[in-house]
Amino acid sequence: MSIQLENGRINLEGLEGIADHLKALAITNKTLDGIRSSLDAAEDKTTDWYHRATLAHKSWFWMRSRICERLSILRRQEKEMNRMRARFEDEELLKLLRGQVAKSDLKVCIRMAQAMAEERLQNELSKAGEAND
Repeated sequence: MSIQLENGRINLEGLEGIADHLKALAITNKTLDGIRSSLDAAEDKTTDWYHRATLAHKSWFWMRSRICERLSILRRQEKEMNRMRARFEDEELLKLLRGQVAKSDLKVCIRMAQAMAEERLQNELSKAGEAND
């Protein structure tokens, strides 16, 4: 299914996944830029054309807002899926390790991994804090 209708508008129902939404967002932004340039270049702001172009700009702006909302939801869902996948992988890895490694050794490794992860997290937070300064 095409993301654009024959009249050039975005087919919101035809958007499937993040890639389609990003393509639609690019088309929408390009269209908005074109309309805005035409409106800015117009000398007579009282013409019927100017009024229709202003309405078109509002319509495309609304479309961009809808696409951004949907894209935000899809990205949030993708992040959640990635978190779940990582958690499931960790759980399965621990199950496998429990069958192969002594319990005391496994506990030591878990504590070491937690400490290393915390150190990495603190380093990333420090970098983010320095970037904001």
